[in-house]
Amino acid sequence: MNKWIYTILLVGLLAISTSPVIARLLPLVPAAVIAFWRMAAASAMLWSYSSIRPQESLATKNIRLVLAAGFLLAMHFVFWFGALKLTSIANTTVLGIVAPAFTLLFERLWYNRKLGWITITALLIILVGGIIVQGDDLGSMDGTGLGNIMAILSAVFLGSVFLIGAKVRKTTSVITYTRTVYAVSAIVLLVSSFILDNPLLGYTINNYFWLFILGLIPTLIGHTAFSYSVKFVSPTVIAAFPLGEPIIASYLAWLLFAEQVPFYVVGGGLIIFIGLIILIMNKQSE
Repeated sequence: MNKWIYTILLVGLLAISTSPVIARLLPLVPAAVIAFWRMAAASAMLWSYSSIRPQESLATKNIRLVLAAGFLLAMHFVFWFGALKLTSIANTTVLGIVAPAFTLLFERLWYNRKLGWITITALLIILVGGIIVQGDDLGSMDGTGLGNIMAILSAVFLGSVFLIGAKVRKTTSVITYTRTVYAVSAIVLLVSSFILDNPLLGYTINNYFWLFILGLIPTLIGHTAFSYSVKFVSPTVIAAFPLGEPIIASYLAWLLFAEQVPFYVVGGGLIIFIGLIILIMNKQSE
């Protein structure tokens, strides 16, 4: 295993934790548009790098998987940025970190493996934590309740991306994989923006600056760090590494926007955290 892998993952964690805070600086930009420019910027930078230092071509056997990963990543960002428009940064990041639960579940289904009692118990603990974080908005399909549901759905899509990445990265370099996934994701988001009648142009220079920063820091640095690392450690562990994101992002939200974190969100987040730790420890002991 690459001895620097956990340092790379830590850098990735710090980078992605800036994403919800930066997104809050774009209140007038629709979620699909934010996601499109984020993916387009990251993809453009990687393809530009590839023109200077040519990379291997994507193997034919992996094309369908990479297309699927690009689509799923696009859906992740649409739902995740949509959640940020409706609920708090704390709720979005706390509910968003349940991705490892879905990664493990999909991994079991993909390889037709049975779920042990420890895994089932951990998933139930995570479910209880998610219900607590929902609070009074449980079952609500508007406002904060809808935002919370969108945050969970974004985790479903991200968990799927990590699982596909683990398979493709066994035979594909990180640049070849990510440049293609980001490009596919950008195309999907471009189409989504047209369907939703969301304008891609006409925003302020300040808006475009922060959209570029989204593409650079949390995407090119953050997500690419995870895509690199998934070759060396389990996709479930990779998906679980952003466990620290709610702490960092919530602190930044409090510092910059005076956004308070309700006690029940802290409590529910702690329960989710415990469930995820059980999942990871059980996964590593197998």
